[in-house]
Amino acid sequence: MSFYSMQTIATKYDLAPSTLRYYEQIGLLRHVPRQSTHRVYTQAHDDRLAAITCFKQTGMSLDEIKAFFQYEDEGGDLDAVVALLESHEANLEAHIAELKQNQVHIRRKVQFYRDIAAAAAAGKPAPDWANYPLSNFTDEALAHRHSN
Repeated sequence: MSFYSMQTIATKYDLAPSTLRYYEQIGLLRHVPRQSTHRVYTQAHDDRLAAITCFKQTGMSLDEIKAFFQYEDEGGDLDAVVALLESHEANLEAHIAELKQNQVHIRRKVQFYRDIAAAAAAGKPAPDWANYPLSNFTDEALAHRHSN
């Protein structure tokens, strides 16, 4: 069985050691053994922290994470866990769609300002923003342009 020091785990997940202790205190990390006075983490703790990190990075609250792991650890209302995960997935999909829209807008701006720089270098007039419709910068439009 592999064991990991607190520092190793904290570094791997970019967490402060105090966060690991807090997760233990609130029951997210259970049964953390000690060697002398030092906590040591098992592969199971590492796997759980990977899931906690995934959930946190995608916007799940600590209370929601605790509810999920309560089912994992103790059983309970499976329908509630499925509903929690489905809701989280739907929220994540909406957030990804919003980020994609933001990416398209930024992609448009990047191209516009690159073209301004190219025009200036060539001694030509600056391009007109109206000639940069948002629809030209979607993933689909770019894929179609590159396939032709």
